[in-house]
Amino acid sequence: MAIINITNDSFSDGGLFVDLESAINHACLCIKKGAQILDIGAQSTRPGASEVGAEVEINRLIPLIKELKLMHPHIPISVDTYHHSVASKALNAGADCINDISGGRHDPEIFKVISDFSCPYILMHSRGNSKTMDSLTNYKNIVIDVKNELSIQIDSALSSGVNRRQIIIDPGIGFAKTVEQNLILLRNLELFDSMEFPILIGASRKRFIGSVINEIDPIKRIFGMAAIASRCVIAGVNFLRVHDVKQISQVIKMTNSII
Repeated sequence: MAIINITNDSFSDGGLFVDLESAINHACLCIKKGAQILDIGAQSTRPGASEVGAEVEINRLIPLIKELKLMHPHIPISVDTYHHSVASKALNAGADCINDISGGRHDPEIFKVISDFSCPYILMHSRGNSKTMDSLTNYKNIVIDVKNELSIQIDSALSSGVNRRQIIIDPGIGFAKTVEQNLILLRNLELFDSMEFPILIGASRKRFIGSVINEIDPIKRIFGMAAIASRCVIAGVNFLRVHDVKQISQVIKMTNSII
């Protein structure tokens, strides 16, 4: 899954693909490099980011979704949003999947949209929001607590009409987790298998990688991400959300050829 950020302030590529032409060119290049899914986000979710609002997201997303669907009709498009109104407009425009970092906490009405469209739904674990999540890292047992909190949101989705087959879970690497908590989750990915949902991991270029490998520049954290990608393949993770599509595709291919 290739990350297509059409934002001004994403942590590693903010402002690079805001205009439609740049976003199209970047998405097409990602497909050429091996992306099997495009994940488009019009709202930065980095720590400290401010909300741009649903209307701004819609205005940024819809032209790009429509253009990419004309150019690459067979490439699934995931839209990274937690607003039900954005999700509805995006799916009507041709998007195939919704990636909700709040797991339905921010806007529970999103579950009704997911149910109505019968589309895949990536339900991610997080706490708080971009302004507060760094202060919400108190867990008794990070793996058990994340699983339990995911289960609460899954139950809410199911009770709102979402089918189990639509749900993909994401333990939310980097969201309300310390460096060590992120590492514990990655060490214990197999423990999420018991939840019986496909698993997505989005760790690309994140701050905790920089902390481990002592690299302040997000773009230079690719070798740290390569190690995580290999670990995810070994653990049977179904989807990897990445910036560096060609390089991580090679890591996936090589790991698969070894295990």
